[in-house]
Amino acid sequence: MKRPVLLTLFALCLSPAVAQAADIQTLRAQNTEGEGIEASFGCYDQFRGGDMKAAVTLCTRAIMSGELTGDELIGAYINRGVAFRNLGEYQRAISDYSAALKYAPDDAMIYANRANARRELGELKKALGDADRAIAIDNTRPASFYTRGAVLEAAGQYDNARKDYMMAVSLAPKNMDYQKAVLLLDDKISRTPKTKRY
Repeated sequence: MKRPVLLTLFALCLSPAVAQAADIQTLRAQNTEGEGIEASFGCYDQFRGGDMKAAVTLCTRAIMSGELTGDELIGAYINRGVAFRNLGEYQRAISDYSAALKYAPDDAMIYANRANARRELGELKKALGDADRAIAIDNTRPASFYTRGAVLEAAGQYDNARKDYMMAVSLAPKNMDYQKAVLLLDDKISRTPKTKRY
């Protein structure tokens, strides 16, 4: 009895273009016992291979199957959220990260992922709250500091953003993305009048 509710709920999460590609009726007809796990693996493979639309389709099939529990279900929500984010479907990504947080409320990575999607939407206050929460959960995770740095940079708080980028570099000194963020921000700071920096 649980499947029709899930099918209806997650059909609403799909954009018209993705929904057309996914064809919810086809997914419902093709879904058989055991295929949820298979779809979850396929979702991850498509995600890693760069086909975000196929990843959304397979993650949706996995979630709707009702077969996933625990970490498998959380993973499907996260993977679909990342795929939605890569497709520019930020609100749908936020919805999936929020669903994953219901099952894993103390997962720093999920909060950081949601912070990034909220930053993309310009919801900087909410994004900062998520980034702060990620750091409060695990203050040894460099990606959380990098994420908060990106949020602060988007808010024009360059000096604070630089502190977070530097913390990310200190925690992961070989990460080139973190080093590049510092260099790019330093260039931006050098071109910004001091009166506009805080």
